[in-house]
Amino acid sequence: MKKLFLILALFLLIMVPQVYALTYENVTVLNSNDSYKGGKPTVVGNGTNKVTITYESALLKIVPKQPSIGRTIDAAWLGVKVVAPKDVPIAKLKEATYSSDTAGKSFWTNQDSNKSESQSDEHYINVYGAITEDILTKATKEGKDITYTWTFDWDNDKKDDQTVTIVVSPKNVVLTAQANDDIIWNQDMYDDLKPEKNPGTSDNLPIYLGIMSLSIISEIYAIKKFKTN
Repeated sequence: MKKLFLILALFLLIMVPQVYALTYENVTVLNSNDSYKGGKPTVVGNGTNKVTITYESALLKIVPKQPSIGRTIDAAWLGVKVVAPKDVPIAKLKEATYSSDTAGKSFWTNQDSNKSESQSDEHYINVYGAITEDILTKATKEGKDITYTWTFDWDNDKKDDQTVTIVVSPKNVVLTAQANDDIIWNQDMYDDLKPEKNPGTSDNLPIYLGIMSLSIISEIYAIKKFKTN
């Protein structure tokens, strides 16, 4: 039984691609145990059909837009390297698609690896989510993390085989300007903008009950006085 479980586990690791966290313009490849300037990412679900990369901290720099490679705005870019499964035949991999919206894109055309047709070669793509001051401000005011998700259909059967999500809290980001290292976002700015906790009814239950009691007593008194008159 143990041997069968081990074989199954190895089979799943081969079937589902590995994911590695990336950051900076030099596309430094990071495993979950590697650190980078500013902190390190936590990778959950690597080798499964649902992978989440959470950045406990991220020190990022704005770079100029470059539409030819998909950068439509000046922004910092936080991303991951997604490696295609080794067992997918090259003919199928040429038909593989990925998307971060409703429009599917060709994995083969957009991959960052060499388009070799050798089955043993690694095929991968680097996908990125934009980080700007506006994006950080919006997420902070809404009390949300910044998330980017991509889905992959590795065998082109019109079904999602793998979902990859990047998550970073605005409070964990230090963002510097394009022209220099001036800080345009850090935790101090996050603290200035973050929404205050909205107290619920349960937080103020004693006060709420007191007000309701006074209201009821006042109404009873008013009714009695009206009847007396």
